[in-house]
Amino acid sequence: MARKVVQTDLDDNEYNLLKEVVEKKGLTLKKGLREAVRLWVIAQIPVSEDPLFKLAPVKTGVETDASKLDGRLYGDDRS
Repeated sequence: MARKVVQTDLDDNEYNLLKEVVEKKGLTLKKGLREAVRLWVIAQIPVSEDPLFKLAPVKTGVETDASKLDGRLYGDDRS
C-alpha cells in the first residue's frame, strides 16, 4: 500500500494536548494523528452516503414478527 507524507504545524497548546492524549492511550504521535485523521474523515461523510444504509433487504424465507420484540428484549409483558 502506497503511503503519503502529510506535514503540518501545531501551536504549543495543540501539540501538548495531542502529546498528552496519545501518551495516555499508549500511542505514538504518528499513530494518534492517523487515528484522528481517520475519525475526522469518517465524521465528514453524511449518513446518507454510508454503504450500510444502501443495502437492499435480503429475502431469507424466514417469517418474522417484530410485534413482540420489546417483550423479548426487555421482558415487557405488554406485547
